[in-house]
Amino acid sequence: MNRKTILVIILFLFALLFVVYKLVIAKPGGIAGLKVISDPNSSIYLDDKFIGKTPYEGRHSSGEYILKLTSEDGGSNNVPWQDKIILTSGTLTYIKKDLGSSDLFSSGEVVYLEAIDKDEIQLTITSTPDAAVVSIDGLEKGITPLNLPITEGEHDVVVNSTGFIGRTVKLKAVKSFRVVVKIQLALSPESTVSPTPSVPGTTPADTSPSPESSQTNKPYVLIKDTPTGFLRVRLDASLSATEVAQLTPGAKVPYFEEKSGWFKVAYEEGKEGWVSSRYAEKVE
Repeated sequence: MNRKTILVIILFLFALLFVVYKLVIAKPGGIAGLKVISDPNSSIYLDDKFIGKTPYEGRHSSGEYILKLTSEDGGSNNVPWQDKIILTSGTLTYIKKDLGSSDLFSSGEVVYLEAIDKDEIQLTITSTPDAAVVSIDGLEKGITPLNLPITEGEHDVVVNSTGFIGRTVKLKAVKSFRVVVKIQLALSPESTVSPTPSVPGTTPADTSPSPESSQTNKPYVLIKDTPTGFLRVRLDASLSATEVAQLTPGAKVPYFEEKSGWFKVAYEEGKEGWVSSRYAEKVE
């Protein structure tokens, strides 16, 4: 083996050692921020390790974790909450939770960032319950789960679902990242009481199943079970539109048209309105 060959081998070994050093030994773990707020104040466990109490701000290695919150109010019956969270290097994961007497009455949001292709900006929203209506900066965008491009900067995201208390999340979108928002909605207190007219001068439509309703011509809309025991009829296909009546599960009402997440129906003879398709089915 000549001197030139030996030199080439030595240079190759040095190059290989440098690559291993950069990829394994010298590779930084990445640090991410974590902010947690809860009501009531709670103990925080990250992968079963106690890290503090809310309100909390800290720094941790990036990666996936199981985060758990347990109420510090010994006299309350608030249920614990836990879920998988993602800490992305150089970003902040934000968690806000309101712990209730059960999962149905608990609410909150988890917001974090995921790196994507350069110059792209995306928003992904999931919810419990699913098929919730999403509005961004006052404009209705669709129902959960939802993924869409978004402009850089600050945005107001509102998530609503019939029979649940809506939530508003303020977020900031930046280039090369996807903003991931996981929303949990609490069941509205209205769902535990008998429905009453909510619009002055109007009366909920009496649409309990009857021999006449079973003969409704097709196509028609069949009202399904809801958490509240009734389905609201609105003047327009929006949760912010005025409520004009309420339909009971099992009712069959004439169908006119469909928009994203909504059916236009005749809730009384000569009177039309919109119902959420989440709790209704079109029958043809």
